[in-house]
Amino acid sequence: MPENQREPVHSNMINQLLEEMVLVGVGVLLVFLGVFSHALLTTIASVGIAALLFYAAYSSYRSKFGGTRETSDQDGAYDEESEIASYEKETEHEEIPAASFERPVVQTKRSEQMQRQREQEPRPINFSATDFLEEKHSGTMNQAEPQSEFNSLLVKALQIVKEVCFAHSVTFFWVKNETRQLVIEGKVTDSGAFTQERKLPIGVDIISRIGVNGEPQLVNNILPETERDVLCYYKNLQDIKSFIGVPVFYAGDTSSRPIGVLAVDSKAADAYGDETFAVLSHVSKLISSLLISYTEKYDLFADVKLIEADSKLKKRISGHPAIALVMNSLTEELENIVAWESISVVLYDEGQRGWGIASTRVRGNDRFVSPKQLIDFEKSIVGHSIRSNSMQTVNLAQNSKMIFNEHERSSDVLKHGMLVVAPFSSGGKCYGAVIVTERDASAFSKKDVEAIQFLASTVAPEFEINELNTILNEHIAVDELTGTLSKKYFSSRLNEELIRATERDEDLSLVFITLYNISDIEQRYDIDGRDAGLIHVARHLRASVRPYDVVARFDASTFAVVLADTIANDAFLWAEKLRTAIAGSIVTVGRKSFSISVTIGISGASSKMSGDELVKNVSHVLDLAKKAGGNIVRVF
Repeated sequence: MPENQREPVHSNMINQLLEEMVLVGVGVLLVFLGVFSHALLTTIASVGIAALLFYAAYSSYRSKFGGTRETSDQDGAYDEESEIASYEKETEHEEIPAASFERPVVQTKRSEQMQRQREQEPRPINFSATDFLEEKHSGTMNQAEPQSEFNSLLVKALQIVKEVCFAHSVTFFWVKNETRQLVIEGKVTDSGAFTQERKLPIGVDIISRIGVNGEPQLVNNILPETERDVLCYYKNLQDIKSFIGVPVFYAGDTSSRPIGVLAVDSKAADAYGDETFAVLSHVSKLISSLLISYTEKYDLFADVKLIEADSKLKKRISGHPAIALVMNSLTEELENIVAWESISVVLYDEGQRGWGIASTRVRGNDRFVSPKQLIDFEKSIVGHSIRSNSMQTVNLAQNSKMIFNEHERSSDVLKHGMLVVAPFSSGGKCYGAVIVTERDASAFSKKDVEAIQFLASTVAPEFEINELNTILNEHIAVDELTGTLSKKYFSSRLNEELIRATERDEDLSLVFITLYNISDIEQRYDIDGRDAGLIHVARHLRASVRPYDVVARFDASTFAVVLADTIANDAFLWAEKLRTAIAGSIVTVGRKSFSISVTIGISGASSKMSGDELVKNVSHVLDLAKKAGGNIVRVF
């Protein structure tokens, strides 16, 4: 190209370069203005305009130099002469003034064409598809527990608020008006001094005011000396300048009392305004909608768990097992469906002729009651529930009444939290109660209380059946299963033998033989296994006694033997031989076989001793033998 044609092109390029430098310079000045400005809106506007100027300068530069590379030949080089020749060929039939056929015309038309092509092509961005893909978890949302699902979605909503509002911390609080507490359910924060406490007392801070009054709050200039009084969720000063908070209501709740508070803060002054209120109002409604969905799903989830627990419980007690197994089965199912600190069962104790603790389970080492302890039936809350055959729900922190008896006074378990008493009611009669406690006063929802009552009603008929069987057995001389005497006739024969021994000045020993861990046998081999074990022990007993000795079934798992004219030491030798023979034998049920063991207690009768006294002595020594590990013989 002649030199005189290149000069206008070079002049035009220099002019454009100067324009680009002016754009870049103004943009830099605006960036500095935004960085050192204390007003958030000024900062955003300055940076935004500067970005536009930088982009305009970059586009101008790219149109001069980048465009030539985009239209290069296969070797990647731009041929200036070829470009002009091509343009001449395209316009050879057009009447164009010679003066206008210069390089600037070619450059301008080519630039316009390339610019249009660039506008039609997809523009590269700094994000990839993975930035919009949720991480895969081991379980899907639909399979997750409702509480976990709600918390996950809540945190995502808080993260969005933090990004949109340029916040330092975004926090969601539950408002518990019953316990006067704010409960932190979720947070997204840049602070390392955020409180580790999950529950905060409702006070005079701004979160508490929103939670109590239900009115949104905006503060755009928090003084350092008032920050700790305004905000309750930091352990030390954070230099927070702005705060905005809005209440969250449960949709359809006519009480107009907020159930939560959404709190947002920033280290910049005047950071929030009406537009932030508009954003947070939408987020508040979103959380309310999530809560409705969570509540409905939680109710369904709880119903499914309750149905499963009820089905398992009915299956385990279908064969009318011993009361001990019924209590154990109920306790295990309650542990799976409700929060608990202790679970206790109170039943009528025939031996002590009063209502006592039949079983108890406590987390930790706080034993506020123990088995066989009698309750204060007239003054205690449990006693009132049994007398009135009614449910009782007690806030332990506000309770001044006795729960069980005087022995509970030193217990921490019964000083804080919530207590539920559910009676075993069947046929309009109460047969006892199950008592569940939890340290968290808000742990038992209405659904939880109903679940405890439902499972209590499931096992209640078993206590009624047991009582009817006891009454029936009092009129039967022989136990149908084992062929031994019934308890009623055993008591009569024991008194007769004591009178005869006194008149003849003879010795007499009473022996109790109990099948060890009968509840475990029943769990492993069902009712047939339990019955087979009892029949097996009864056969050994009848084979080892004399014709005039008395053998009876004393209760569900215990046999009683009266050895006439036998001192306690001789009875011990006989019992040890019996225990060894039973331990070495095998019980067969269908295709299953297992070994069993027995625990034996012995007491000799003294002159003019009553039958009740002798039974009490043997029961005591038998309990000691069980506590020592079982499968042994002990003498009183």
